[in-house]
Amino acid sequence: MRIMKWFVFSSILAMLAIGTSQAQECGPSCPVCSGNTEGALLAQNSLMISGLAIPESDDEKAVFNVRYGIFKWIDAGVGFAVEAEELLWSVRVQPITEKESNWRPGIIAGIGSVQIGGSDQSGYCQATKSWEFSENFALRLSGGIATLLPDFDQAYFLASATTSISEKYSIFASYDGRSFHEGVSWIPVDWLTVSFLMVESSTPAASLALNLPLGKE
Repeated sequence: MRIMKWFVFSSILAMLAIGTSQAQECGPSCPVCSGNTEGALLAQNSLMISGLAIPESDDEKAVFNVRYGIFKWIDAGVGFAVEAEELLWSVRVQPITEKESNWRPGIIAGIGSVQIGGSDQSGYCQATKSWEFSENFALRLSGGIATLLPDFDQAYFLASATTSISEKYSIFASYDGRSFHEGVSWIPVDWLTVSFLMVESSTPAASLALNLPLGKE
């Protein structure tokens, strides 16, 4: 119980750690700049196709991403930033899986593209833990740290929180190391997720994600 409380407290501190990276306009896990996928790894042999539209942004209008669950412990994705005309990529591994019966969080480490800070790569490590209180209410928290590669000269705190208020609706907020992003998600059918969010708490955006199982795990 003490370790669980420490994990929750650390996640809250991470979300309040504004000002860690004064030289950056956004952090390494910005959903617009990186195209990274938040949350748990994809199931093995499953494919996710997603698109993020930010019509009022002055920098990037849309990002597309395709991600595949290679094994239970690794997934990888490739994407494209429309305005920047740049390819994005990311790889995530999970060396420690979350244990639902006790306090133990899952550990996810990743590396991928980022369009900021004079670098095109970032690396990060996060702990993530979820609690299901009922069929219609669940909570997932994550907290971690990232850096830009190959410099390793700055550390960026990362955090996210997602609350499921039913099987189909969720409220989420994430901190990318510099800015907050808040939104809501709707799952009209099992294979489709529709999300609306405020990028950097100021710019409206919308995303669609198709989740397609391709075979047995």
